[in-house]
Amino acid sequence: MVDVPAVAVELGELLAVVVGAGAASAIGILLERVGLSAVSGGDLALGAWAVGMGLLALYVGVVALGYEQALPRLRRLVAGE
Repeated sequence: MVDVPAVAVELGELLAVVVGAGAASAIGILLERVGLSAVSGGDLALGAWAVGMGLLALYVGVVALGYEQALPRLRRLVAGE
């Protein structure tokens, strides 16, 4: 079996977390736009659902993956731990 350096594994994990955070944030922004369009078009139920799901996706992308996962991994990588 090939030994993969720990730095390469950490970089791969960091890349996956950053891509996931970006995707969740992009989906959140898209849902927010759909929700606002639906509300301004008169469909309050769809608009409320889309805004709620957009906020949830933005929370996952920015806070759960970005702030709580990606930032500590990046700091550990830069510090050389």
